[in-house]
Amino acid sequence: MNDKLNLIETLAADDKFSAFSRYMGSSGANDIFSGAGPFTVFAPTNDAFGKIPDARMNELLNEPGQAKLKALLSYHILPNKIEALNLATLKTAKTILGEGLTFTDAGGIKVNGASVQARNIEATNGVVHALDTVLTPPAATTASASAASGKPIF
Repeated sequence: MNDKLNLIETLAADDKFSAFSRYMGSSGANDIFSGAGPFTVFAPTNDAFGKIPDARMNELLNEPGQAKLKALLSYHILPNKIEALNLATLKTAKTILGEGLTFTDAGGIKVNGASVQARNIEATNGVVHALDTVLTPPAATTASASAASGKPIF
């Protein structure tokens, strides 16, 4: 990708991230990138979002304020830039929500068990790695978003 694009523009320019990009905008999660950065984004592909049942996705999208969707998407963002080469040796890292992600390199790099499909897509304020699965935040994160909305995330 063009290194003159920021993360929002980089995600929007790549068709495989159209769902993630659209949901980031509608939930207000794009506001995260107005911070200092750089960031690492583990962006689920459109196919990854296709694994979520339609009824569940509609519930997330139709929630007033989309707090649960924003929490779900925010769980895919780290407050620093980490290249794919360093993920497996890192083992764990905290998301912008303060929740941990785990990294392994057995049969390819994985984030919480989700396979990294494309790596090191550069942007001016960080890097994107494509995932084949939408990551599920731990219960504490989902509980706070659920408390705000009254319903569980998943």
